Amino acid sequence: MGIKHIFGDEWLTDVVLKLPNITADLINELRDKQCTFLSEYLIESQKITAESLEKIVFETHNIPYFNPDKIVVEKLALSFIPEKVCRRHKLIPFRLKDEFIDVAMSNPLDFIAKNDVQAVTGRTPNPYYCLPSKVETLISEQFNPEIIIYDLLEKVDEKNEVEILKSVPTEKDYSTSEKIFPPVIKLVNSLIANAVKMRASDIHIEHEEYNSIVRYRIDGFLKNIMKIPRNIATGPLVSRIKIMADLNLAEHFKPQDGRAKLLVNSIEIGLRVSVLPTAYGETVVVRLLNPKSAKVPFEELGFKQDIAARLTNILNSEQGVILNTGPTGSGKTTSLYSMLNMIKKENTNIITIEDPIEYRLEGVNQVQVNEKQGLTFATILRSVLRQDPDVILVGEIRDQETADITFQTALTGHLVFSTLHTNDTVSSITRLSDMGVERYKIAPALLAITAQRLVRRLCPECKEPVPAKRNNSVLIEVLKRNNLPTEYFKAVGCIKCDFSGYRGRLAILELLEVNQDIKNLIIAGEKEFSIRETAIRNNCLWAMDYDALWHLSQGDTSLDEISPYLDISSELKPAKKEYSAPEIKKPSVAVYRKNKRILVADDDPDIRDILKIYLEQNGYDMDEANDGREVIDIVAQKMPDLLILDLMMPNLDGFGVIHRIRSGLGLIKLPIIVLTAVSDHESQENVINLGADDYIIKPFSPNLVIAKINAAFRRVD
Repeated sequence: MGIKHIFGDEWLTDVVLKLPNITADLINELRDKQCTFLSEYLIESQKITAESLEKIVFETHNIPYFNPDKIVVEKLALSFIPEKVCRRHKLIPFRLKDEFIDVAMSNPLDFIAKNDVQAVTGRTPNPYYCLPSKVETLISEQFNPEIIIYDLLEKVDEKNEVEILKSVPTEKDYSTSEKIFPPVIKLVNSLIANAVKMRASDIHIEHEEYNSIVRYRIDGFLKNIMKIPRNIATGPLVSRIKIMADLNLAEHFKPQDGRAKLLVNSIEIGLRVSVLPTAYGETVVVRLLNPKSAKVPFEELGFKQDIAARLTNILNSEQGVILNTGPTGSGKTTSLYSMLNMIKKENTNIITIEDPIEYRLEGVNQVQVNEKQGLTFATILRSVLRQDPDVILVGEIRDQETADITFQTALTGHLVFSTLHTNDTVSSITRLSDMGVERYKIAPALLAITAQRLVRRLCPECKEPVPAKRNNSVLIEVLKRNNLPTEYFKAVGCIKCDFSGYRGRLAILELLEVNQDIKNLIIAGEKEFSIRETAIRNNCLWAMDYDALWHLSQGDTSLDEISPYLDISSELKPAKKEYSAPEIKKPSVAVYRKNKRILVADDDPDIRDILKIYLEQNGYDMDEANDGREVIDIVAQKMPDLLILDLMMPNLDGFGVIHRIRSGLGLIKLPIIVLTAVSDHESQENVINLGADDYIIKPFSPNLVIAKINAAFRRVD
């Protein structure tokens, strides 16, 4: 005897037997034919009608029928159940009703499916019956990549004009099965345009197991912007960027690099694209190259006036080497371009050797290094000397050969700029010597060395002086000792700076002028300590820690920004903090915690007390906040696992808190459950669209709160 065939809607066998013309023999005959769904076959063969099936299901189980032609699937309800759960159980959520969720199901008697719905939504499911084929159609429609992208566009889309200036192959030129939908093009354009608007230097698209994250690097810090389904990000989104950068669409297992040039809202922007295969797909980093960055006037670099004057005097030299040192991303290129622009004249021949050429400089001959073609810094530099240059920029001194030629070039009557990766000015001399450059070449050729770091500039619209009672006594003493003003400022955060408290960056500088005494010490092979002491004694060294203190006293930046560059940083014990705009650095969430920590923000202490009892009974730890600003401070200092947020709070309401958390801090993964007394559907949808994950209407049952907290964590997991 063979194994009995089970229909996909086996639960209907007893129900349809109540209909005329449906017999056990007919059902067994359909089993022998191994029909997938009993209901579908009976309707298609006209044994029954959809209306009769709908009626008998309601009479038997009191379950209403879902007609997709008459009932609209609400996006708010759809957002509560992941696509994988819908496909696994063949169901689709279509409406929220307070603490219930209406769900169209191919099997409304499936207790496992209903338990899963309740687990991930924290709501009791109201099952509706729907034909399996129609449920599958709805799932395909609602989770269609094109529709999902249109939803994403609602979050980022503005009226942006993006035009590709560089000629690239069209989609049909590539042999690939990946289709690029028009909304994907619009989404990529919007992401790039918004990044330009927010002054981002890079766009990151990174993948996790189920989702992908888009992040912008703004003022040196990565900031989460949006979450995208991984199948969309790794497929059409990455493919569109590859097309723009003229990369191979069919290649998914090798790193690729490309470039593009766009016109974004009438601004010409260059793109440098890097694609790297990872465990969950190809990650993409897009460097945004704004030509304005190469045209920063020397006066706007933010140097102290007398230091800028000393540096200008050095730049007017006819021959010698000027070195700019610092780590990657410290602004060396911008500073060097600014210096070149300042000394550029009609009767001056300037040649640069770069790897890569990031910005085009008008009136400057720029040469690209290409080691595969044998064009190294050293080989190009030899050829450049035959081009009758007055000023040469060597992008980086990487080896002995390049270093030797650089200093020899300076000794033969040329002004040479270059960079080194060293921590400070004096250690650059040791580095050159270690490379093999003879000290008798270094000493006569070297004019000056600068070292720089970038720190964030305080937003001028919202920065506030640190109150005297909150001043750091050690810092005040240091400022007095250096004859600097003792008032300094802190970050606050406003709409102009996207609630970060900072807007833009500035360079803190160390300048070493190489006078004759220092040249003698270099030739004699003296240690760094001796050179530094002599430079300070001769007033030839403007130290970085002093420059940092000067910028702090001028209100340019905050103590948090400059602390890493102060010799006294270990003595700067933080005073008791009052609210200030938090760092965009995120606390580690990988640290194991036995209990998850919930932050409850409500100005009603009774509500906080009630929730504390129930949260602790269910194994959660709880922090409290009674106003919006305190919420931001706590979230920044010790990241909670979940936030319960009252909409109506003093100082900063819940809407402002959500905006700062999602936009200002970029915390798109922190679950937020909103407490609200407003029960209309539009207000609830607005809260979800703003960035909340769920809502609870006051007055509420504490057990319901626990259920929704558990559901939120299940959705995250």
